[in-house]
Amino acid sequence: MNYIPLTAVAGAAFYIILMLIELSLHPAVLPAALLGSILLAALATVFVWKSDHAKHTGEMVLIWVMIFCFIIYGLLRFWGVL
Repeated sequence: MNYIPLTAVAGAAFYIILMLIELSLHPAVLPAALLGSILLAALATVFVWKSDHAKHTGEMVLIWVMIFCFIIYGLLRFWGVL
């Protein structure tokens, strides 16, 4: 069994929950939280597709989006924005 799609979907769900928590603490991040949640949810749906190429492309895009979201989140926390 390939655990990469499951892990990517679980990671997307984690980041969506994280965005919702930040939204509840800081309502000013509403546009970013909505955009990020929608983008991650859309990319996570790639793993429902049957095409291996689409899954591979989605995996790569989703993994890099999660990495960049984590970096941006860390920088915003470090700078005191969040």
